[in-house]
Amino acid sequence: MEPLHLALATVPAVLSDPAVNVKTMHHFCRKAHEAQADLVVFPELSLTGYANGSTASDRALTRQDALSLLSDAVDRTGIGVLAGYAEKDTQGRLYATHTAFLPDGHHTSYRKLHLAPPEKMNYTPGNDLPLFSYKGFSIGMMLCYDAHFPLAFYRMAEMGADVILLPHASPRGTSEDKYASWMRHLPARAFDNGLWVAAVNQCGINEARLHFPPLALAIDPSGHLDAPARLQEGLHRVTITRDKITSVRNHPMRYFHPNTRTDL
Repeated sequence: MEPLHLALATVPAVLSDPAVNVKTMHHFCRKAHEAQADLVVFPELSLTGYANGSTASDRALTRQDALSLLSDAVDRTGIGVLAGYAEKDTQGRLYATHTAFLPDGHHTSYRKLHLAPPEKMNYTPGNDLPLFSYKGFSIGMMLCYDAHFPLAFYRMAEMGADVILLPHASPRGTSEDKYASWMRHLPARAFDNGLWVAAVNQCGINEARLHFPPLALAIDPSGHLDAPARLQEGLHRVTITRDKITSVRNHPMRYFHPNTRTDL
């Protein structure tokens, strides 16, 4: 099976002018296409910016508006695009949503399941863990704070996930601080479930004076860092291979998921 080439885009997202974020998306989609990526993954809330408070609703997009923006980016490059936005539904509820839009026109949207405490005043939690298929891989999405909840990873592994993508909008600290934090829990999520985990953070300082340290990395199904992490703005290219999944899942002492007891 051919590998899946990801481009993890650690990029800034402004609050004052969504058109700037759309230009950023188009620019890095072109760069990802030039790098021969199959799929470019943008950070959490990359289209609308991240800030807690009532102004999130003012920046929110409808699902259809977001799909239109993503469709345009896909049409320009022919690669799949994942991007995030504050989504307002027909009842006025607000979600932190991430959508995967593929070159064949199929799209899958995930609404953040686990809201961080400051987000609960404004956002509604989602209630689904959808998977989508691309290039022969089954792929799931979660967002930022979701990474701290192992049962969600277990559930997606149970559903057949090969790869879980984790866009973040995680402020505070340096890239080195964030790297140390991610390396405490993300290798365990990959290792325990025998799947790939790839994560990417926003970067820069936005108008709410939130500082996002740039970081992107991927963990293979053995729980090992696939390549040195990227600690600066730009694209981190990752090659997802089937053989690393197979080598873990075919080993009786390295694939724990099927032997997990749930009858206790």
